[in-house]
Parts: sequence; structure tokens; C-alpha cells
Amino acid sequence: MKEKLSTTVFPSAQFADKLNILAANFQRRFADFEAQKSRFELLSNPFAVDVESAPSNLQMELIELQCNDTLKEKYERVGAAEFARFIPDTMPQLRIQAARTLSMFGSTYLCEQLFSLMKLNKISHRSRLNDNHLHSILRISSAQSLTLNFD
Repeated sequence: MKEKLSTTVFPSAQFADKLNILAANFQRRFADFEAQKSRFELLSNPFAVDVESAPSNLQMELIELQCNDTLKEKYERVGAAEFARFIPDTMPQLRIQAARTLSMFGSTYLCEQLFSLMKLNKISHRSRLNDNHLHSILRISSAQSLTLNFD
């Protein structure tokens, strides 16, 4: 198949230009993540973070965390994704930092989940659906736990 493709049909310069545009778009769209890089590094491995380069409100708690062998063992056992749940209450700044960082992804997931539910309901109930019905269906569908209260 490769032999059949010629450079006149698929010029490499055209692909290079397209890839450069794609790379520039990626950098522009994900510039926020570059700004948050230190927060991600702190969450991904708090035991490898240089304490002096960390924000001043986290430095003391980071020193305590990095000196705690029990927490280091827990981190190695559960991994970076689950470790934030095990940060003790005695380190409130680290807990807040982890919650802020993790909440960025949770809210995106919830938005996507709700959009999918809306699309599914609009397809299956199109003829009977108005704004009030859609609002009610989405509210029920997105509820984490429902408790019936019949009196």
C-alpha cells in the first residue's frame, strides 16, 4: 500500500503544516494545564516534590508528609489517584490543594455525563418532551441517591 502512495497525492509539506497547526491548537487549548503543572506534580507524587519550590502555605505540611513513613507506604500501596483520600486531617492545606485539583476533572465528568443523559432522553422521548419534562428527567437521572419519602 505504501508503494502506491506518491508525494504528489500526499505531499509531506502539507502534513507538516497541518501537524504544526494541530500542535499550536493543542498548546493554546491546554495552556491552562501548563499553568497548573506544579499542582499536578504535587498531587501525582507529593513525596518527590521539592519543598522549597512548593507554595509557602504547603511547605510545612509537605515536610511532615515526606517524613511520614506510614503515609509513604500507603502512597506506594494505593497509588497517586487514591492517595488524596488518605491525607490526614492534620494537613488541611494539602487536603484542600488535592480537592481543588481533583475537582477539575470530576466536574468535567459530571457535565459530560449529564449531556449524555440529556441526549439519550431527548431521543427516546422526543414527541412528548418539553423544557419542563427535560428538566425533571435530567434532575432525576443525575441524582446520586434518591430516597423515597412517602407519608
